[in-house]
Amino acid sequence: MALIHRHYPIPNLDFRDFWDICSHYLRIHPKYRTILYSIDGFTSPICENESDVSKVLRLIALHQGEVRRYIARYYLSPASEPGDYGNAKMEYLPESHDFQPFGLHFYADTDNKLLIYQFEDFIYNGYTFEEEGATEIEYGLPCEVLATVIDIRAFSAFCEQPNIESPYTCGLMTAFYNMVRNGFKRYPPDLVKFLGDGVLAVWQTTSKDRKIAIETCLEGLKQMPVTWRQLVRGPEFTHGAPEGLASGVSFGLASKISIDNDYIGRPINLASRLCSVCPPAKTYIARNVPDVEAFGVKPLSIRLKSYGEQKVWLMDVI
Repeated sequence: MALIHRHYPIPNLDFRDFWDICSHYLRIHPKYRTILYSIDGFTSPICENESDVSKVLRLIALHQGEVRRYIARYYLSPASEPGDYGNAKMEYLPESHDFQPFGLHFYADTDNKLLIYQFEDFIYNGYTFEEEGATEIEYGLPCEVLATVIDIRAFSAFCEQPNIESPYTCGLMTAFYNMVRNGFKRYPPDLVKFLGDGVLAVWQTTSKDRKIAIETCLEGLKQMPVTWRQLVRGPEFTHGAPEGLASGVSFGLASKISIDNDYIGRPINLASRLCSVCPPAKTYIARNVPDVEAFGVKPLSIRLKSYGEQKVWLMDVI
């Protein structure tokens, strides 16, 4: 189950304000029935799992200057055990601590978007936010990658037929995606994701595993057309599907970015271009991919958009 984490950089929030915000979420949420509050000090807890707000306020007054964090945990019933932390939590940090930024933090399991909007509307209209800093920029970490793009030929035209509905299309796409992952399971890629109606697989390699990644990639690509034909001719796909698969493979330097554990760079772009012009049941391999001669490749010249004339290897698949 996905976890929601929202951060609101509200300065100078005292416990009464925190209590008001927590109570508002309790009022609009149909599931939760009670809140237990805890107050963390810098050296020890000041209060733990307390439902009596007046008691919490008295303890805070006795420990002025020692408060590190307010915590509110939501429960389905007043009879819930304190050890059961429920499915939602709010925290307020007057100052940043342990790499956690100051302000109000809201955590919950996947929730109704409308409830979150109503809750945030109360916060945005009632409190002042400290302005956020500059947008974070990440330039990426240079790395060596092997990239392949596999595509179902004429898939878009097939899906535009009036008798092909989205659930059926989803079934085909998930079968295709899982087939690709299984085809490379001997040495799994570091990234597998949809790229339009195709699938991109990327191995981040070094001199130690480069040859293994290339062998896994090409051996998997040689088998996939047969596996795909068997899948789409099975009883699960009564309307059938296009059977032609094509793929492109490239190798070289790219960059890794932490967002979605993704990769960006020329090898990925080139693999996509190669795949786009490759005939069904074939694989175009860029000449920068080493150690491919054992796979029965043939030299070929093709023309690619944005790249012009390219010398590639052609690999026939089974």
